[in-house]
Amino acid sequence: MKKYILKFILVGVSFYVMILIVGFCCIYAAQGDDTWNYLKDFWEWYKTLF
Repeated sequence: MKKYILKFILVGVSFYVMILIVGFCCIYAAQGDDTWNYLKDFWEWYKTLF
């Protein structure tokens, strides 16, 4: 039973990391060398919402 739960957790974490990497690659493809500035601006905008 513990192996089943561990496997489920590892698969979930792997999917989450995969989605983050794909998202970052899409942002990099759209923004190019300006990716870090885009992410900084995004987080500054996100902080201002709160």
